[in-house]
Amino acid sequence: MFIINSNETNKKSNKIWITIGGIVVGIYIIGTVLFSFVCLPNTHVNGKNVSFAPKESVIGESVGDFDIKFKGLDDKELSFNSKDVDYKANIPKGASLDQNPLKWPISFLTKENFDFDYKVNFDEGKLDNIIKNSSFMNKVIEPKDAKLEFDGQEFKIDKEVEGNKIKYNKLKKELVSAIKTRNSNIEMDEKFYERPKVYSDNKNLQKALKEANEALKLSYKFNIKGFDYKIEGKTLADMIDFKDGKLTLNYDKLAQFVSKMAEETDTYGKNRKFKATDLGEITVNPGVYGFIMNQEETINSVLKSFDQKKSANIDPIYEKEGFARYDDGSDLKDTYVEVDISRQQLWYYQNGELLLSTPVVTGDVSQKGFTNVGVGSILSKETNKKLKGDNFDGSKYSVPVKYWMPIGWDGEGLHDAGWRSTFGSNYYMYSGSNGCINMPPDQAAKLYSVIDFNTPVVVYESSTNNSPNMLY
Repeated sequence: MFIINSNETNKKSNKIWITIGGIVVGIYIIGTVLFSFVCLPNTHVNGKNVSFAPKESVIGESVGDFDIKFKGLDDKELSFNSKDVDYKANIPKGASLDQNPLKWPISFLTKENFDFDYKVNFDEGKLDNIIKNSSFMNKVIEPKDAKLEFDGQEFKIDKEVEGNKIKYNKLKKELVSAIKTRNSNIEMDEKFYERPKVYSDNKNLQKALKEANEALKLSYKFNIKGFDYKIEGKTLADMIDFKDGKLTLNYDKLAQFVSKMAEETDTYGKNRKFKATDLGEITVNPGVYGFIMNQEETINSVLKSFDQKKSANIDPIYEKEGFARYDDGSDLKDTYVEVDISRQQLWYYQNGELLLSTPVVTGDVSQKGFTNVGVGSILSKETNKKLKGDNFDGSKYSVPVKYWMPIGWDGEGLHDAGWRSTFGSNYYMYSGSNGCINMPPDQAAKLYSVIDFNTPVVVYESSTNNSPNMLY
């Protein structure tokens, strides 16, 4: 029979607890000493985990080199060492990690942050070169919006292209931040990339697809006599755009169409073929007469009709209009005044019928007071007008006329000349006008009574070559 001595058992148990306590105290003391020189667990400096790092390596005269790696979504990478950009960083003097090493056991359960203002310097130019020479800048695929596309029969949606184009400024900003915070590994997300603004499942785009195919039924015909211009079918399809969430016409393409139309139909400032009396076809110079299309207003007329989703016959808007447009597209055909300086003769045709023929006196050749040649027009009609100007000798004149019909920007016009007893012949060579076309009073009165505003006035020389061109 054995008898257990409880005193001896208690003594052994106490020794064990004392030993364990001693070990714990020893570990605590060792930890306290250790954490006097190294960072406590869960210590972060400027966002970087420096747990267990020697304090001297974190707070010292300078910070050592380190690697930086950025990894993109498409397995492209950018990596370099801080020394590649001449990196230098110093912690300000007096900075320290103020940690109580006695509290090291509870630091495993808590997080301690220190933010120091590093004095960081690096070569920004070298960083730019690293970015530009990285794989992110090679084989760049630009993002593209989903868009409407005409296949020759109908509109379909051309799917978006996401591409892999980096936002350069965003990447550089993050790299600078990584350098300053010594953040070595960055996983790049969507925010670093340029992305399409419109995707194929966009509700507005889907709506525009339906509207675009309906719009293919529209037609815009321009009412320009002698020409056949219209926007429909493929021409219209090429102009249809999806912009700012709605269906519209591409302004630049429409403007290009209208510009070409204006170039081909405008007559102002262009030479003309003209059938001269008793001479046949000649070429006459430009003048103040003709059509000039107001392209901006004509474009707006088309855009307005398209916005209303209606076909339309478009009347072009003109900055300047001729007297008439004929079936062949010309603006000079069967109603006009014709003046041949060489023959000193004027004719007036109305709707192809000769209503008036009279000799005239034009600008004095001997004094170089030429009447300019070109196609003018009746700019206004006035009675009892006093014409004023300078004589060839420099003196002033003030001459009353009963009928005044200016024809150009040069100050020249048709008027009666009651002071003259002779018209026609070669009288103009040595005793001509100051540039105006002088008419016998009865003929001026007759012309004034039948001629309309804007009637073209064709002035030319058939056998001489003295006169300059009209201003236009």
